[in-house]
Amino acid sequence: MREGVKPADPERAAALELVHRLREVALRLELAVGEFARATGLHATDVRALTRLLDAERAGVEATPGWLAQQLGMTSQATTAVIHRLEAAGHVERLRSRSDGRSARLQVSETAVDLGWRFFGPLLERLIGITEQLDQRDRSVVSDYLTTVADALE
Repeated sequence: MREGVKPADPERAAALELVHRLREVALRLELAVGEFARATGLHATDVRALTRLLDAERAGVEATPGWLAQQLGMTSQATTAVIHRLEAAGHVERLRSRSDGRSARLQVSETAVDLGWRFFGPLLERLIGITEQLDQRDRSVVSDYLTTVADALE
């Protein structure tokens, strides 16, 4: 078999197989996001924006339009268009910043959170169930691996 397809070194082949499994998970998640976007009439970028805003809320980060532009790798003008679409659909609220009353922060609306749970809830419950079956040591290994992979993609 060709080296670029399946390495001759068994350790490298096993590592590459794990990377391919990770890619398969990413592809399936991307397909689910695409289906959610189609079902709700959103752009895929809108869904990515909602995801990043929810990530910010979980992390306790104040999500500003500039922060969102950076997270999406988009210009401020393109990000403004995304924010306007999400506001018009009732998915995002623009609120006063907690730290600087002159600037805005973005928050995903309760209706958007509910919509996301209705669509992704069954998938998330399956993934939570699978994760809960792992012992703490295995969860830690998986978490460390995924964190390192995410860092490598930056």
